[in-house]
Amino acid sequence: LAGMEVRKPLLSRSGFFVSDSEAMLTTVEVLHSCRRITIDRDIEATIAAQDPATGLAVLTPARPLAPRHIAAFVGDSLRIGTEVALAGYSYEDALPSPTLTYGAVEDTKGLAGEVGIARLSLSSLPGDAGGPVVDGTGAVLGMLIPATANAGRVLPGEVSFLADAASIKTMLATAGITPETAIRQGALPPEDLTDLATSMTVLVSCWE
Repeated sequence: LAGMEVRKPLLSRSGFFVSDSEAMLTTVEVLHSCRRITIDRDIEATIAAQDPATGLAVLTPARPLAPRHIAAFVGDSLRIGTEVALAGYSYEDALPSPTLTYGAVEDTKGLAGEVGIARLSLSSLPGDAGGPVVDGTGAVLGMLIPATANAGRVLPGEVSFLADAASIKTMLATAGITPETAIRQGALPPEDLTDLATSMTVLVSCWE
């Protein structure tokens, strides 16, 4: 209505369904200083588990949801050169649905040799953090984590990082969640890959 102030979240990031019990994985970045957390703008959510060391957090919704797709994680190790797609709310809550961004695996470790993360050649935005990174079959390779650089260095725009599937599965197991393993063979048509990746992705918002 005219003249009414529209409340906005402090920030929004991405997340995705990781189990039939409606658990969702996201980045711990979106949980800082929140008095309230919502999924897809109006569904209250609570923190079920978080691991600041890996940047991973699990949320559960306050009411039942019906995800059309949940993440099925790759069973093999990452391979350099694999083409990937990232589903995320690049522009936070400005758009009603996720966008897809394409790239490739540049390295299977971090810039300083860190294990459990991989480096991507992919241009991401802050709102994409927490989103699933999938290969051409729709298998989830990992979750996008915020790109940070030490000592005041600024990373090139096409450098992004993911927490890999192995580290995610370890964290989920600790939280009592059994992740699904991908079994699909062969690349999906582009429209099917888009539907799969975006339908498992949610908007996670932090409110005062």
